[in-house]
Amino acid sequence: MNFDYPGYDLRFIQRSKCTDGSAHQYTYIYKFYSPVTAYHYIVRAEYHRGNVFAIKFYCKKDRKSEFKYSKIVNRGDLGNVIMSCAKVIPLLLKKHPRASFCFAASRSIDKNNNTIEDYAQTQRFRLYQYMIPIKFGVLTFEHFAYDVVSSYLLYNKKTSIPKSYIEETLKDTYQTLAEVNL
Repeated sequence: MNFDYPGYDLRFIQRSKCTDGSAHQYTYIYKFYSPVTAYHYIVRAEYHRGNVFAIKFYCKKDRKSEFKYSKIVNRGDLGNVIMSCAKVIPLLLKKHPRASFCFAASRSIDKNNNTIEDYAQTQRFRLYQYMIPIKFGVLTFEHFAYDVVSSYLLYNKKTSIPKSYIEETLKDTYQTLAEVNL
């Protein structure tokens, strides 16, 4: 697989507070534009107790859909879209130098082909598992892949928070992760 995706420039939109009582405390919201797909994308960096961010993205046109994180745009720019989302990590490390990062890869839902992926090893997860180690290496982070729930953790080597605590925090917040032992 070729890895020469520069991604697109991110634009900070806002920081919004979470008041649902969960471990999710607030969210940094960014957006970018892909000239290939001709769509805007929203990147959400959700900060959780335990100094961990869950990175999520969706195509802005799908913002009102309950499946916005799962829909397939299918216009051939996924490498740049994922690298654009990954660009949020260096920005956040400036404010949170000990933060860890998680990517929970949603199952793809393709209405055109009437298909829904299983939870394990989704298409997006396989791309994260390939691209994220190349982009970030092992100097700052330890890398952990959770195949069964299609999640990927960049565990910051500077943190004093145990990995098990971060895993529990994420399992408490994202119900599909609670179904298995990480």
